[in-house]
Amino acid sequence: MMEEHQIDIKREMIHFLEIIAIPLIICILWQVSTTKGWIKASVLPAPAGVWDSAVSLNEKGLFWLDIGSSLSRILKGFLLGGTIGIIAGSLIGIFPFFDRITKVFVAVFRPIPIISLIPIFILWLGIGEESKIAVITIGTFWATLINTMDGIKSIDRKLVEMAQILGKNKWETIRYIIFPYAFPAIYTGIRIAITASIGYVITAEMIAASAGVGYRIMYARNMAQPGIMFVGIIEIGLFGLLVDLLVLKLQEKLFSYR
Repeated sequence: MMEEHQIDIKREMIHFLEIIAIPLIICILWQVSTTKGWIKASVLPAPAGVWDSAVSLNEKGLFWLDIGSSLSRILKGFLLGGTIGIIAGSLIGIFPFFDRITKVFVAVFRPIPIISLIPIFILWLGIGEESKIAVITIGTFWATLINTMDGIKSIDRKLVEMAQILGKNKWETIRYIIFPYAFPAIYTGIRIAITASIGYVITAEMIAASAGVGYRIMYARNMAQPGIMFVGIIEIGLFGLLVDLLVLKLQEKLFSYR
């Protein structure tokens, strides 16, 4: 029993080392390159310099202020856009009438890049929170709409026909056949939307904001502070990783029935 426990610990340690191996090697090469002068610190500051910048931001109370501002915008925009997208995608996927009347709208507006709408939202809503939340809302709306719609349309029609033969009404068919089978596609849309919303909020904050990770990166660029710029970039990467891990963990729980 003790030997098996030791083997498990050793296996977990090896797995952990495999995960951190490449980031660790990159950090070592990065530090050595800047320390030796192979790369100018004004262009690419050493990891130690980036850490000092993070500590400085934290001492000024700006580190968590930026993260909190960006996270608040992501949650508001994602909840609004995701909810509307799932509802609209369900209606389009289930009812042919909604599919027909929205076909042209989806075909025309779906390819428009979100970044091209930012100036319009600023013109309409100003540079406050509303314009940034609107950008995230539109971006997450399309991701959840398309996946929900496609997930429902891809269901085997034989299952729906079988439910009708067994005397199930429309609501029972939707509840017990359509949504359970379409849920993986819907969840994929949610995962794509929440990950993409990070990019949307950073872009919006770079253009018009007074706080947030994107604002801090742009401000640091204007003030020639590459250390703070890299703090923001690393924050984005770590936040995206954390969100993806949480979504995948939740996915294992939700899809256990399959």
